[in-house]
Amino acid sequence: MMNSIPAEGDASLNPVVRVYLGMDGLSHSAVVRARERGAFAEWNLSRFIPMFPATSDASWTRIMHTGRFAGLEYGHYDPVEDKVYNKAIGGLLVHLVPPLEELPFTLPTYAQAPAYYSAFDYHASAYLDALWSYDRPVYGYYRGLDNLFVALAGRSQVQETFSAYLLETDVVGHLRSEDDVVEALVSLNDRIETFKRNHPERTYVFTLFGDHGMDGVKKPPDTVVDFRDQLEAAGVAIADSFEEADKVDGPAAVPILHTRVTYVAIHARPRWVAEVARRASTCEAADLVFARGEAPGPGYPEGLVWTTAWREGQIAASFGYEAATDSYWLPSDMDWEALDLPVSFAPGASHGVFSDEALFALSAERTYPDFFFRARTAFEPISVQFPADIVVSYRHPFMSVGYQAPIATANAVGTAGSHGAMDRLGSVGALISEERELPATMRSDNLLEFFPRLVEHMQRREVELLPGAEGAALDYGALRFRELGPRR
Repeated sequence: MMNSIPAEGDASLNPVVRVYLGMDGLSHSAVVRARERGAFAEWNLSRFIPMFPATSDASWTRIMHTGRFAGLEYGHYDPVEDKVYNKAIGGLLVHLVPPLEELPFTLPTYAQAPAYYSAFDYHASAYLDALWSYDRPVYGYYRGLDNLFVALAGRSQVQETFSAYLLETDVVGHLRSEDDVVEALVSLNDRIETFKRNHPERTYVFTLFGDHGMDGVKKPPDTVVDFRDQLEAAGVAIADSFEEADKVDGPAAVPILHTRVTYVAIHARPRWVAEVARRASTCEAADLVFARGEAPGPGYPEGLVWTTAWREGQIAASFGYEAATDSYWLPSDMDWEALDLPVSFAPGASHGVFSDEALFALSAERTYPDFFFRARTAFEPISVQFPADIVVSYRHPFMSVGYQAPIATANAVGTAGSHGAMDRLGSVGALISEERELPATMRSDNLLEFFPRLVEHMQRREVELLPGAEGAALDYGALRFRELGPRR
């Protein structure tokens, strides 16, 4: 009730309050720039690598290990019903005006609020917070901070842990610029220090973490594209259901028109997945196109799960994953250097077998961070109920149009920066903490392993925690990162 009922707790019962702030779109680059201005000076900072595609609802769900979201966004395809829900502008409106949570009946899956909301003590102070934030992003951010610290002051009277979610940093990154995000972070640091001085009766320990980065690349109008048009030009028939796609004589697919992000999810019948992925990779907006694949030849054990990446109509990468040993099988005849992945093989070997730790260390700080794990798990139902069959990662400066609003000026909104693609610009988020030391780079999948008090807090809030991705755990103490070479 936002402190409408005054209460004063006994500070001796909870002298230390740990505060966990999930900040949407908290990018590593913005935090580094804020630190250069003196913010978060003594805090521990880690590059925080999210899932692929790095998009908010699915990523928060995966970080917090909460109940699965139906799709990557509110707009998604349901193969059980063979139907696309929350199409285009409808998906945007559901995103801005989320479902009511306390109704006397259960909403269908496509209309339910994300389960990760329940992991946070505070995620909004008004039903239309998201809508107002998109209308006035900087004002919305500072208004959100005001309400957050009011909630923190009240909850800390009786709680030793407080968790909150801030949408507005993502909105500022989409609509304004990284300069504005940096300014917002510097201001947050000041607010934290002021709050601590005003509440000397307790020690407050803060941790901030983001769900993805923000590329900071301004998208010109001619690069804000409807990928369906490019797919059709490449010879792929566009459908809204498999029933409709099956009537087509040739490759057909159900692409999802997401919001203003730098990826596209596509659904297709198994017999068409490889061909649709190949053709999608010839489209102007595509950098890499990912899909499940098959072994490139004999000599590999049965049971490997293969992932393929296409570029310009050719297979750019193919690798198999063995769950029993948490290892990857990489063919040696791939041009791994073209992907800024300096993989080494034994002389004359047709392939190599690599541990998850080795490939994480090799790729984590390069063009495509944690390439192998992120590509593999993009097609597993970890945080989403209905994973895509194909994921297109855009090249800069392209982004998905997402929607066409009836008001022309609205179609230029959200093009100052984005996220979702595999490359590091929009992928690398930040984890920054006063509570403990951190690895230089880590997977967002591992957040809860590092902060058990947050887990305990979620359990007290009766949040159902689900298993994470198979093979997500890393022995960070044993990691040895390669020296960074020239970056493309």
